[in-house]
Amino acid sequence: MSRPDGRMPADQRVRRLSTALGAGALLAGTSGALTGSMWLLGVGAWLLIGAVLLELVYRP
Repeated sequence: MSRPDGRMPADQRVRRLSTALGAGALLAGTSGALTGSMWLLGVGAWLLIGAVLLELVYRP
């Protein structure tokens, strides 16, 4: 069964997860930079890496 926009529900879930990881990376990276906390910057970097890898591996 095809959707009107051409995407399946699983595609939308992966896109939503990737967006959430990117938003978390932005939040953690910004707060880490403002407070000077290296572990928050590290968490932000790993969240961004996860979002990029998810987008690269899962291509709808």
